[in-house]
Amino acid sequence: MTEYEQVINKAELALNNGEYNHCINLLSPLLEKFTISTHEGVNIRMLLITSLSGVNRHEESIKICKQLRKSKYSHVRDEAKALLQILDSPNLKIPDNWNIKFEDSIINKDFKETTVKNKYSEKTQKYIKISNKPTGETKTFQKGFIVVILSIFILISFLLGGCVRVENNLDLREVDYINYDLRIDSKYLKKVPWQLNFENELKKITSKKEIFINDDIFLLHKKGMDITETENHINEILKIALTNISTNVKDIEIDKFEKNYILGKKYFYKINLDLLELENFNDLEIFMNIINPSKAYILTDNKYINTNKNKITWKILPREINRIEFSFWYWNKALIWTSVILLLIIFAYYIRKKRYDLGSKLPQLPS
Repeated sequence: MTEYEQVINKAELALNNGEYNHCINLLSPLLEKFTISTHEGVNIRMLLITSLSGVNRHEESIKICKQLRKSKYSHVRDEAKALLQILDSPNLKIPDNWNIKFEDSIINKDFKETTVKNKYSEKTQKYIKISNKPTGETKTFQKGFIVVILSIFILISFLLGGCVRVENNLDLREVDYINYDLRIDSKYLKKVPWQLNFENELKKITSKKEIFINDDIFLLHKKGMDITETENHINEILKIALTNISTNVKDIEIDKFEKNYILGKKYFYKINLDLLELENFNDLEIFMNIINPSKAYILTDNKYINTNKNKITWKILPREINRIEFSFWYWNKALIWTSVILLLIIFAYYIRKKRYDLGSKLPQLPS
């Protein structure tokens, strides 16, 4: 270990112990050996500034701080500038009557021990009441308490079991036909009776291949339907569902029309679902997801309709008239690619002809 490291270790130890004068005496002889252009010199002077400030030798610490402002290291200059602002700040004189003075004679071991004991004894008397009376043996819960808790638990389970999420998926990516999916999720513990009755009724009008059922989910998948078949199928499902809850609503209405263009068709859809007579029971959630062959454009202003590229998510509300209007493009890909290829051929022919014309105007060699 070098002399510098030995002195620095001793100085840091003295500084930590509050022995500022000893730290100053150790570091002062090293000032001439290590200039402010070295890391060692910067470290020595930083320690000296702290020690000198600790014994109220502010003028000397300010002088050293000004020397550090000339260091070649920018971070040292910035730190010295900040320290100098602190050291140059005025000292406020505190009136004598603001201070409480104690005589040194009372600060002894006996006084400290007595103070600690009184401190904890006061807290004990204030917050803890000690009694010598026995509290008796610990008793188990009574039968009545257990019955009440079980009843509450069963009631909560029953109420939560009725929370249902219904999702209708319309896949329009093949414009000639529609694929329809119905998904019913019990969001919590178990299915309620109307769900079970609804599933049993749907089994009667659909084949086993189109249905998937487990403890939490019911899935129905229909493929290759036109718009009229889709509308009739959804209305049939609505009638079965509403029979179980004794409510009547109007049939769903799905309208479609299209506009023909050279490179494709633009389709317009209108869906109207009147649920004014449907109560919102069991926290029922109904959604319709519509998947389009291209980006969807919503034509109605509805905060419950969200789009993500070609997918529309529509939240359907009970006791409301739910409407949606949207459009999308269905491009004629074969015609588009044919047009692109023809344009490339025409462009290549044009370039070839220009090069030929340019070459034919060059001077000819004598024969």
